[in-house]
Amino acid sequence: MFKEGEYIFSAEVGVTIEELRSLFNEFGIIKLDSLISHDRTYLLVLKEDPGLTLLEKKTKASGKIRYIERNGILHKFKTKP
Repeated sequence: MFKEGEYIFSAEVGVTIEELRSLFNEFGIIKLDSLISHDRTYLLVLKEDPGLTLLEKKTKASGKIRYIERNGILHKFKTKP
C-alpha cells in the first residue's frame, strides 16, 4: 500500500535543497524533508501527484536524482495468540 502524493528519493552529491525544490515545485510541494543525511535521502509530499512514471522521467532527465519511489506504508495487524 502506498500513500498518494508521497515519495522517497535520493539526490546526487552536491545537489542543493533549492535545486530539489525547483525540480518538484510545479507539483506543489507540501513537504520536502531530509530522512537520511549521509545518503541524501528525502521524503517528498506533493499537492498534485503526477504519478511515479512522470516523476521518474523528470528526475532521470535532470541527472540530480539517484532514485525515486513511492512511500510505502506498513501496517501492523493485531493477531490473537
